[in-house]
Amino acid sequence: MTNEYREFSLHTRNEDIKNIENKTFDVAIIGGGITGSGIANILSENSISAVLIEKNDFASGTSSGSSKLIHGGLRYLSGGHIMLVRELIKERNYLLKNLDIVRKIKFDILTGKGQWNRREIQFGLFLYSLLENKFKIPEFFKNDYIKNPQIDGYFTYEDAMTDDSTMVIYNIASAYNNGGSCFNYLELLNFKEGNGHSVLTCFDKINKRSTSIKAKLIINCSGPWANQVNRILRLQENAEMRLSKGIHVIFKRDYFNLKHALVFRSSIDKRQLFLIPRDHTWILGTTDKFVDNPGDFSINNDDTEYLINSAKNIFPFINKEDVIASYAGIRPLIGKGDDPGKISRDFKIIDYGNVITVFGGKLTDYRAAARKVLKIMKNKLKVDVKIRNMPYINYSRPDKDQLEFIISHECPVYVNDLLRRRIPVLIYDPENAENFKKENMDKLSGLIGD
Repeated sequence: MTNEYREFSLHTRNEDIKNIENKTFDVAIIGGGITGSGIANILSENSISAVLIEKNDFASGTSSGSSKLIHGGLRYLSGGHIMLVRELIKERNYLLKNLDIVRKIKFDILTGKGQWNRREIQFGLFLYSLLENKFKIPEFFKNDYIKNPQIDGYFTYEDAMTDDSTMVIYNIASAYNNGGSCFNYLELLNFKEGNGHSVLTCFDKINKRSTSIKAKLIINCSGPWANQVNRILRLQENAEMRLSKGIHVIFKRDYFNLKHALVFRSSIDKRQLFLIPRDHTWILGTTDKFVDNPGDFSINNDDTEYLINSAKNIFPFINKEDVIASYAGIRPLIGKGDDPGKISRDFKIIDYGNVITVFGGKLTDYRAAARKVLKIMKNKLKVDVKIRNMPYINYSRPDKDQLEFIISHECPVYVNDLLRRRIPVLIYDPENAENFKKENMDKLSGLIGD
């Protein structure tokens, strides 16, 4: 199957970008994260001509800074968001069934002093099972492996995990192979109305030149930058969006001796935290702090110490000096409130006429967002569309020679694009990242950077 894929590389990018000025697209998508890539995919499956532009690399914003979970949102039940959880479970199950990059993962959720009440968790997990169309009384296990007398036990449940940036890339590659046009490092600069279409002036960061894109409709899927993009598009009305930064810190895999991933409450403020095994590492996260700048991926000492001190009650040996890497992401939250943890994680779609903006959203329910956008668009474009079970990913990597294949079919431009978002050794095996670069120097020579 992989032999049928079109080449999608730095070379084809430079060739494709020469041709876009002579074409009027049905749709221009701004933003190459999970929402934009899912919409590009569903449009390509419906033979709607679309171009996606992303000012940096695909998945370089929120969609590579998550906890890497595909989950039903167990904690959202406490806020009464039952329909959201039901939708998330449905999407999680679909992705588990249909994608080789999504797999099950078991979590132990702790009870005891400073943690959750046993009956509260048991009821929540029971309701969770009912929303999965199961009838399962959760079993309580006495604490048998965490050396802390305040932890009296735990419940075990299943969700799923993936690599968020890979999920984006798979959708981008699917859209491209279906005939879509997808460009990273192409930044929107200006906008004007044309004759029956809009004209977007963009800057190609690779070739250092401007280009124009003509499209009948525009979809703004730029995540934390959505309001900024709307201002470029001269839209006065914007959603009340708050930005919350979440950081994760990474430890060696042998640092914790745990049976499963762990869900526990911070000893500082009772926030829910995860400790997740992945490849050669454990990922601890995440913070939830309001910020003003959508590009603020900095990780300060206070953020790191918060995570370390939050876990010290359970793991007294944990030490900031043992952190081997870290990363951050920005959540676009729609709603009011002083506590980012209590603002809805659901997405919101606003129809401005020839511009549709998607605010918020989650990795797990990106397909639901794509379907809802398509329902709005079909009337504007006056086309018949297929929506049920869409979008479908018809792309996968081969078992052998993956590095060469990824360079040729997933359009990394810089070496760091590959090391962080295609084969993310900088996250899952950071101590061997330099060795990986040295061992594959010849294969990486076609990319930009060292």
